[in-house]
Amino acid sequence: MESTEKKRIIYFDIAKGIGIILVLIGHLQTETILSYTPYVLSLCSWIFSFHMALFFIISGMLISCKREEEKDFKEAVKKKFRSIMIPYFWFSLIYIFIVLYSLLISKVVPLKTLFIQLWYVIGMYGMNVLWFLPALFAAEVLFLYIVKRFGRQRSVLAIILLCIAAAGMNFLRGCMQNEPEIYERLNELIVTLIRPVFACVYILTGYWLYKGLEVFDSRIRKSKMIQIILLPVLLAVNIYLNSLNRPVDFRSLVLNNYIMYYFCSVCGSMFIILLSRVLSDIRIGGSGKFPLLRFYGVNSLVFMAVHNNSSVRNFAERAAMYLNQYLTRARGYICYAAVIVICIIYVTLTILIINSFFPFLTGKPIRRK
Repeated sequence: MESTEKKRIIYFDIAKGIGIILVLIGHLQTETILSYTPYVLSLCSWIFSFHMALFFIISGMLISCKREEEKDFKEAVKKKFRSIMIPYFWFSLIYIFIVLYSLLISKVVPLKTLFIQLWYVIGMYGMNVLWFLPALFAAEVLFLYIVKRFGRQRSVLAIILLCIAAAGMNFLRGCMQNEPEIYERLNELIVTLIRPVFACVYILTGYWLYKGLEVFDSRIRKSKMIQIILLPVLLAVNIYLNSLNRPVDFRSLVLNNYIMYYFCSVCGSMFIILLSRVLSDIRIGGSGKFPLLRFYGVNSLVFMAVHNNSSVRNFAERAAMYLNQYLTRARGYICYAAVIVICIIYVTLTILIINSFFPFLTGKPIRRK
């Protein structure tokens, strides 16, 4: 019989799988797509209201589940560096080679772009979607350090005070101009420094929410009415708060009303987590509980790093437009679905190739025969 912790890790993986697919969908906002499916803006707005908070909250839950705060701090940092930052540097190197190709072969980007991208890598601002990795690493290390230094109870106050200070810095940053260019680089440096603080608040939230999961799970088993009521309530609150506070973007720290954004993102994240809790009880044949979602969840780091491929997206858009010639009635929905499916197939194949032949990209040791 599966242990309680193992069951929870299963639905955490399902939640990450759902979340990472939503990240992919949220990034499909090109002019071509919006020209024939303008209604996706509302969907993308909803996804952006919580999609990054979801991963930070799950991170906090996993820290609580594995009791990482009780383990040796230096060993925990080394392990996290290997599993998060090593992939960051490898994938950043791949991205840099793509920029070099565009600079030297395709000649579609200026030399200045290369220097800016190098700054993003070294300064931990992150190229494209890779910003998430150093932010996650720094947030987890910061959270563990504060809990070790101040204890579980007082760490709550310490993180809240840090968040208030970060909000103040973010406000001052918003008042800065981006000219001359040195101010733009300074702006990016400030974002890099305060992103982990905001992320740490969500890790703290997930850490303490996990403490209540045992009581919550037992009540769900006793009463199906709780999950029937709670899921739509969480979703409704998330959608309503998002309608008042959009647009938001965690990457650029455009959060508008901080309190509203926090509750909106927590409600959206808990909706996905509790939905995954329900799904984890459903058996799909003899293959286990939603194995494909769990596959994406376990490999969410690689999914995050490779999903935003412009060449694949352009190919998917052309294929969708070709399909549109024959399916004209529901063309918006069909075209958008076709783009999503093609991108997911590409990501799935890429994950399989990396896991089979290049596991070192994800921080795993190279197996010697």
